[in-house]
Amino acid sequence: MKCAPHQPEGSLVIYAGIYAKTWHVADAGTMLPQHAHTWPHLTLLMRGAIRLWRGDDLDGDYHAPATLKIPAQELHAFLTLTDNVVLACVHNADHVDGDTPEIHARHDLELED
Repeated sequence: MKCAPHQPEGSLVIYAGIYAKTWHVADAGTMLPQHAHTWPHLTLLMRGAIRLWRGDDLDGDYHAPATLKIPAQELHAFLTLTDNVVLACVHNADHVDGDTPEIHARHDLELED
């Protein structure tokens, strides 16, 4: 898999016990690799469309606006189906170490040179 020409750009806010990291993904066809958090969280799809995998299983396609429940320790990955996708990951800030929610497992993509 080749590296996306425009990498996702994020902004972070922690306020009132809520962690929210918003991502702008410029290009359709961008894969956001599998990972799992120790605690459950929500992913808000605010613009565009994505395809969601839960572990090895295709969960389906989602179109904004949509709220996705991601259980604790569940591997999940997204593929953008449209340009200019905007996602927000929303966590309980009590489960955040510094500025990152605790990661239970991560599967990085193997990229071509």
